[in-house]
Amino acid sequence: MRRFLPVLALIALCAACSRVPVPGGDDAAGESYVPDYDPPDAVLRAGRYPLWFQFAETGPALLGAIEDAVFSAALIPWPLAPHVRFMLARGDELLLAVNRGGLVRLAPWDGAGGGTGLYYRSGGDFWRLYTVGAFVLYDGTPAAVLYRDDRFLDPSAPLPSPRIWALDGAEPRSLAVPALDAFPPEAGWDADALRLGPDGLWYYRLTKKDTERPAIRMFRSGDLAQAGEAVSLGGFQGSALPAPLAAAPAPLRDFLSAAFAQSGGGSVLVVSPEFPEARLFSPGGGSHLTGPRMAGYYRNAQDGALAAAVLPNGTGCYAAVLPGGAPVPFSLPSLPENYVYTGIGIAGDTLFAVWEEQEAFSIGAAGFLALRPEWLESGRTHGGL
Repeated sequence: MRRFLPVLALIALCAACSRVPVPGGDDAAGESYVPDYDPPDAVLRAGRYPLWFQFAETGPALLGAIEDAVFSAALIPWPLAPHVRFMLARGDELLLAVNRGGLVRLAPWDGAGGGTGLYYRSGGDFWRLYTVGAFVLYDGTPAAVLYRDDRFLDPSAPLPSPRIWALDGAEPRSLAVPALDAFPPEAGWDADALRLGPDGLWYYRLTKKDTERPAIRMFRSGDLAQAGEAVSLGGFQGSALPAPLAAAPAPLRDFLSAAFAQSGGGSVLVVSPEFPEARLFSPGGGSHLTGPRMAGYYRNAQDGALAAAVLPNGTGCYAAVLPGGAPVPFSLPSLPENYVYTGIGIAGDTLFAVWEEQEAFSIGAAGFLALRPEWLESGRTHGGL
């Protein structure tokens, strides 16, 4: 699988952009979490004005403004559309699985001038044939699971083999996960779902369609290195429901309780270095779901925990030092009509927010922004819970 560099002109591209002032002061960043990566494809030095990126065929491309994305991509069913399908946090970095695209790593850059390194690893022509069905940390390694979605197109491509790809070095590589490998693509099995249920167990589904006797098998396991046990359809569907707030770490639980009261949100999908995948929470668990889904982020650092949550329109709140007082309101930059925020995360002192154009089950333009809000600058003394 060849590496595909995004079209980003210079390593300090964002510092040279006249729309985005480079913050002054001490901006030194820590070491990257994974030491064996190549130099980044670009170094982002975000300020208090957003840097907008959109996914193009060659990777993340810098926009002059979010309005430049309007009408730039056709609306197509989401399994076929390039967009951030999943986000993970590991240490002080963020990892994005781009549907029909590849993998993005955002990590503090300790080179001259500091900033955030952007690494894009394209899946090339192979990934363009498949949909990302899961993105999890397997033994600490980011692993994306690909499957063939044939709901909107006749299945002209073979089942993906390999179907699990890891991001832990200069190039993506195939990865063995025994629980799924027991049902190989060569035998006609496609793995279209893998998730962590509210009970802390892994749930996964295998389908066989290209046969006279189609089959669906659903399992759960506490360890993906071993075979799982079969579960019913109801049990598998229940694994997609939110966990109750009681299942969240104490600082996050207290923050989310206050955030739900302020926002009226019905659930929140939280990215955190403490979780092997993004986790869904709601005040009532899987019952009585009302209100929109928020996007959240949480980390528990030595100098205090930090949490943030936003509604799809970008309004939300943060608590930069936990425990402490009440969450502090903040807002992400406004989006055009029919655009929403679907995820947030923090790499170093930079906030990243994933956005996309939505209409029913279709997606058009999609990308992410980089922003350095005041409350993420050194010290992080604003707010609390």
